Amino acid sequence: MIDAVDHFADPLIPRAYQSHRELSMGSFEFQSLVLMGMGGSASAGDVVLDWLRSRLRVPAFVHREPRLPAFVNSKTLFVAISYSGETTETLAALKVAKARRAKLIGIGTGGKLEYLCDQYRAPFLRVETTIAPRAALTQLVVATSIALETLGVVPSISFELQQARRELLPLRNRSRVGTPLERNPAKRLALRLRGHFLVLYSLQRMSSVALRFKNQLAENSKELAKYEGLPESCHNEIEAWRDSPNHSLPVLIRDSKESSLERPIVEAFRSTVASVLDARPVNVQVPSQGVLSRLLCPILFLDYVSVYLALLKRVDPTPTKLIASYKAALKR
Repeated sequence: MIDAVDHFADPLIPRAYQSHRELSMGSFEFQSLVLMGMGGSASAGDVVLDWLRSRLRVPAFVHREPRLPAFVNSKTLFVAISYSGETTETLAALKVAKARRAKLIGIGTGGKLEYLCDQYRAPFLRVETTIAPRAALTQLVVATSIALETLGVVPSISFELQQARRELLPLRNRSRVGTPLERNPAKRLALRLRGHFLVLYSLQRMSSVALRFKNQLAENSKELAKYEGLPESCHNEIEAWRDSPNHSLPVLIRDSKESSLERPIVEAFRSTVASVLDARPVNVQVPSQGVLSRLLCPILFLDYVSVYLALLKRVDPTPTKLIASYKAALKR
């Protein structure tokens, strides 16, 4: 898993995704966009929408269950993202979308998803096999965004992909295993978070980063955590911190560029929670410039943190035995 995190930025090299650009997508006018996925595949959809939502002219959302809402029809672009190509829920939703005559695109390593796309004469974007779906996040983000670009949904994204890679590489060097504790902010944060029940908060447009960290805490660190959004939590959940368990710790995952409206919301939440806690809430704010970089840089940083938390617990971050057990039970 450490090696996979070290190679997080590799799929942003142009030659790594040139084959996606060569795939024929055809033309299609649609009125809604659905990115279907589960687990790490759905996380890629979250990142793409947090990155490109302001440029989309149609409603778009990430879907995480087999049943589809009634609006999915012949005017819907349905992108099925499944790293393994075998995800039961995604395949079931794809079949329903096909029955409703939606425009289909598949993204993954192959499997039944590629077979169904071939049967349905739908484009399929292949990504490279890695050790686990969560390690393929960047590949899936690139493939999904290029599919949208090729269809004319968003303008050229090449510059932003290259900018993100340029910003990720120095962050990787600061955070990787070989960098000692005194110069490694990811190691220091892991030590700060150890032994706490983590409650993660972020603005809605940073939710992909916070949800990814929650999932990485579960899969890599084998730790339960929860996530809630801001400013919604300022109007309800904030009250519960008055009597929260002593080991609970709020972690605010923040954009490096907050607006004049957003910053006071986050700071007021932080100071209010701090007033009833012995420990101050933790700020996670990774300096970065590009819109995509401001999502991928904190994701990479927190990926390292999740692995270091696993090592502090002396557990192997790579296997996910209960996920495998669930999939086997579902198949039976």
